[in-house]
Amino acid sequence: MQPAAAMRATNIETAVALVLALVSTTLVSLAYLREHTAVGELPQLSPRRPLRSLRLLLASRAWLVGFAMESGGFALYVAALALALVEGGDQGARGSVLDIGLWLGATCLAAALVVTVGRSLLAGAAADGIAGGLMFSCGDISTKVATQGGARTAFALLAVIGYLLGTSLLQVGYQRGAALTIAGIATLLTNALPIAAGPVLLHETLPGGGLAALRILAFVTVIAGAALLARPRGRGG
Repeated sequence: MQPAAAMRATNIETAVALVLALVSTTLVSLAYLREHTAVGELPQLSPRRPLRSLRLLLASRAWLVGFAMESGGFALYVAALALALVEGGDQGARGSVLDIGLWLGATCLAAALVVTVGRSLLAGAAADGIAGGLMFSCGDISTKVATQGGARTAFALLAVIGYLLGTSLLQVGYQRGAALTIAGIATLLTNALPIAAGPVLLHETLPGGGLAALRILAFVTVIAGAALLARPRGRGG
């Protein structure tokens, strides 16, 4: 009876985690649209004038609602991830702190290069979406590491920084391009890099048989869907 009860509890936790993940994704997507509409009515935002840009954003009630929705979505994501890790129980899949730090540092450097150099090679909106997605991926990976507990909870600070910088870059991009274009590019990197970091960085193992094929198919679908969303649409793209 005890194994059966444990299995039922595990199934319940998995179901709750899936529901939380679905609600999180929906809430964040709606938040992106609301933020895009709000920043379109504001004066020009610039990462070179962060305090002025922050004041403009905080003065917009519409943007604050969108940001609250986005924050709520990320909170639900953390809750879903924590449940998934408890349900998975793979404590060996932790990865080296040094390797994790190098990965995050390289990702932040790539985002900085996109913002400073990439703007001359890419459309400004695309560059902001790429850099924002890179920073969001840092936030997601840091969140996953922080939920492992112990000293690794210190990565929660890096998660907050990554999410704030990613959100800031998206706001600048929203004033230059369509919401689906910017959010699509950002979502591509936000999803693809943490998924890739699982086996490469955190030494997670794929399940066997059909589950492995389904996970790989889901990874390909995420990339394809985000790439389609990122395709320019007329002048707004």
